[in-house]
Amino acid sequence: MDKIESLKMRIAELEASEKEHRQRFIEISDFIENASTPLHWVNGSGIIIWANKAELDMLGYSKEEFINRHISKFHVKKDVIEDILYRLINKETLINYPAELLCKNGEIKSVLINSNVYWKDNEFIHTRCFTRDISDIKAKEKEQKLRIETLETRIKELEERIQHSPSN
Repeated sequence: MDKIESLKMRIAELEASEKEHRQRFIEISDFIENASTPLHWVNGSGIIIWANKAELDMLGYSKEEFINRHISKFHVKKDVIEDILYRLINKETLINYPAELLCKNGEIKSVLINSNVYWKDNEFIHTRCFTRDISDIKAKEKEQKLRIETLETRIKELEERIQHSPSN
């Protein structure tokens, strides 16, 4: 085989490899964009630079309403987001960090946040944030607590009635 044929074969191999990598990138991007887990990236200044469909759907915002806004706009408690950003800037990884997010319709979502930072050459590129909505769990816990309090109140009332009954 001559040199020209060898080079042509190498070009064909590289082009096929490039095509395969491009296809894989498209598939992974589609997977992440359409994942059921809410995901977003925030830059070192606290600006949201990307969010997937699940994140936007959970909060009810369009990309235009969410992307390029400061993340604090969507957190109910400013001290919580300040703490989150401080920890991330200081290279901590957050696991199940509780927070409350404000939805477009005014509803407040209780969430757990898992996040860390993608660093490149010691530069903060963006966060990798996974948001889990636990609002239903919180509502059930609140309902359960209310039921327990109601039953405890009823027990106290009955105990008082028994204690003050004429036979005692």
